[in-house]
Amino acid sequence: MERDKCSPHENPDYEKDGHEHDHSAPPENLRYTDQRIFGDYASKNPPPYVPHPYEHACFKPRKEDYKPPVPCDGDDTNGQCGRRNQRSLTADQRDRLLNAFTQLNNIAALGPLVDIHANAAHQMHSNPRFLPWHRIYLLRMEEMLRMIDPTVCIPYWKSSEDQSFPPWLLGFTPTVTLMTGPHTVTRNIGALAILPDTSDVDTVMANNTFNVFGGGLEGIHNSGHVWVGGSMQSIQTAPADPIFWMHHAEIDRLWAEWQSANPGENPNLAGAAATMDPWTENETDTRDIAALGYTYI
Repeated sequence: MERDKCSPHENPDYEKDGHEHDHSAPPENLRYTDQRIFGDYASKNPPPYVPHPYEHACFKPRKEDYKPPVPCDGDDTNGQCGRRNQRSLTADQRDRLLNAFTQLNNIAALGPLVDIHANAAHQMHSNPRFLPWHRIYLLRMEEMLRMIDPTVCIPYWKSSEDQSFPPWLLGFTPTVTLMTGPHTVTRNIGALAILPDTSDVDTVMANNTFNVFGGGLEGIHNSGHVWVGGSMQSIQTAPADPIFWMHHAEIDRLWAEWQSANPGENPNLAGAAATMDPWTENETDTRDIAALGYTYI
């Protein structure tokens, strides 16, 4: 495939002055009740009994654990969740991540989170809401994973350097129950695109205004989705694949790096568009990852 077919693109929507958002009310998600995680999707009238509340899905040491695990493997992260390159994960860290992902799916907490991404009413693509909205989305997923196992933080897939799908994920294709029914993760790796490389990323990172940078980074992001293919090509199903979270962690990591180099450059969002619905966080709440409780290693 020609290299230019995967070059970062610029989206004219990023250049608009201001962005309107009507905050259309999302459908209630009657399958789970945690309002912090699911925001406006949580049931307003929860059932009298929830079979698997998160507090019953807490970490339980395995037989081979002789002492409670240390989050982030003892990294000096000042108590923050340390998101690391997936290539550096130990076999145990990989197992813990996939175990937590599986348990979330088993207690029917994963599907509702995927469903939120399926609702385009949140206007979280092709405009300056893309980066702050997905930052909160990642945070909600990470919070749920850590309710299962407090050692788990979402790793990032540095695809511009790896240029390959993480081999330890190839055999992991869960079936997730969505509002539309069960969906089994599929992939069509490398069939329809090539991955942007480090030069593509460097080109985007060299932009010093948010709109140009944001549009370019979303282009990098889009190419990754198409390259993986299958479930990742649809906004309705992409978050069912764990590579979605690792791919977005890399996009978020690049944004955090860019923020450090370009202080004061932020999305031009105001009014309803500045609220990362269905959650309550405002765009200004997304500017500091340390304040949100995580860091990149």
